[in-house]
Amino acid sequence: MKVIEKIKELFLSKKQSKLTEKVNFKERVDLIQREIHKLLKESNFKKRGRTFNRETEKGIVQVLNFQMGQFPIGENYEIKGYRESYYGKFTINMGIHISEIFKLDFPDKEKSFFQDFDCQIRIRLPQLVKNYDYWWELNQKPEIITKEIIDYIENYGFNWFDQFKTRDNICQNLNEKSKIDVSRRTNLDKAIIAYYIDKKKGAEQFLGYFNKLDGKHKGHKEYVINLADKLNIKIK
Repeated sequence: MKVIEKIKELFLSKKQSKLTEKVNFKERVDLIQREIHKLLKESNFKKRGRTFNRETEKGIVQVLNFQMGQFPIGENYEIKGYRESYYGKFTINMGIHISEIFKLDFPDKEKSFFQDFDCQIRIRLPQLVKNYDYWWELNQKPEIITKEIIDYIENYGFNWFDQFKTRDNICQNLNEKSKIDVSRRTNLDKAIIAYYIDKKKGAEQFLGYFNKLDGKHKGHKEYVINLADKLNIKIK
């Protein structure tokens, strides 16, 4: 019985240690975020939880979000080269939410505040600076991390956001130089935005996009046909 009791004590102490560690990580992110909030508040960002929103044009919302690494479940959670553990780390997501595109995909979803996954244009702040994904480790001094993030936001983040303040900006600047993964869907989004600015011009871009689709993208082609129906664009 004494052996079982010792095993239980060991298990509980490890569990308590992990919980304490988790609380400490949260407190460190809170401390860092508090300082970043001061900077973003000056630039008219509003805060909810770990996310900040700023509307720059009706229906265009810039989003910045603090993402903490998930608590690993099970001893074999991390698999090198396949599934990394980001526990004890965090990163910063950035995005641009475009209301008309969001409503086309989620017509019944009403939201007044947006997360990075609600955005059509997305990137991580460290990718703007380092050109690769990066997560800050929370065992570093918070003041050092905070200073670095403020520098990144002021010298890179705000400039990136400035490219996408309006629909016209988005149509002009959404390309390889904007440091995001420009995909087939990106060109479709540009056509939809253009349509809401100028129906004739946008419809031409939309049809140009559709006509380039081949048989390899049958599911996507059906999706585009459905969008055309919603937008009252006639596909010949």
